[in-house]
Amino acid sequence: MRNYRVFGCILATMMVFLAGCSSLAPRADEVIPEFDAAALLNFGNDSLPGSEPEPFGLGWFTGGFHSAPVFTPDGKTVWWAGRYATETIYTSRYENGSWTDQETVSFSDSIKSYRDPFISPDGLKFYFISTAPIPGQDDSGKENLWMMEWTSTGWQEPQPLPDSVNSYLLHWTISVASNYDLYFAATIDGNPDIFKSAFQEGAYHEPVPLGYPVNSEELEFTPNIAPDQSYLLFGRAKDNKSPTQLYISYAQDDGWSEPIQVENVDSCISPIVTPDRQYVIYLRSASQLEWRDTSFIDELKPSE
Repeated sequence: MRNYRVFGCILATMMVFLAGCSSLAPRADEVIPEFDAAALLNFGNDSLPGSEPEPFGLGWFTGGFHSAPVFTPDGKTVWWAGRYATETIYTSRYENGSWTDQETVSFSDSIKSYRDPFISPDGLKFYFISTAPIPGQDDSGKENLWMMEWTSTGWQEPQPLPDSVNSYLLHWTISVASNYDLYFAATIDGNPDIFKSAFQEGAYHEPVPLGYPVNSEELEFTPNIAPDQSYLLFGRAKDNKSPTQLYISYAQDDGWSEPIQVENVDSCISPIVTPDRQYVIYLRSASQLEWRDTSFIDELKPSE
């Protein structure tokens, strides 16, 4: 617990520059509708962005942010985390050409704490972070990862991920690939790095750090993996007093490529790519979202 508090202090310091119910998913047997990018304009945006970052949802979202919005595959349901202290996830649905009023979620009577949602690319698994005690344990206050699955009767009761994952001091947004491989940030000796836990035979296995050059002496966190795991977006800061920059690394035969900074994104936490992979939305601050297109993904890719 002492180490966790140290990690919490580090992250709280990193967040200084940031200061300032459930809805439908696709059934397992139905075809996922095409992503509706037009719905993104109904957050108050005048047009879809190009390569230059622009404010996203300015004046529409309330309650501040701890993570960027995530969408169902069709883009018609959105979830996001409010400010860290609120321990609240909000949601809205796109109906009849507009978004419904923002609501808070409660997925279980036994869980009161909700942070940093993520939905799998197929919309069938929903992940979030919570300080709720894991059944049979007394470690309330520690952040752990929980997951719930969509069935024909709706979202099932959330279950904690196995101890192989939740034994780590983890924090902030996570990401999963199409095969449900999990990417998350955790701290070892006070330095947040990015880990991968493979999903095999219906279970998550012992996480493995991505290693150099993704992980470094600097701070790496809030990963976002491509569905096919061909590239990884993440935040990196020189130290816990420096702004966080957006980086991208590409999967290669011998491991991950040297990360490249996306130069015109000057402050970024929790990069989330829309389901059509055309736009990245991220936190510029705890009260402001930004977005831009993902043209940089092809432009920065190393030549083979």
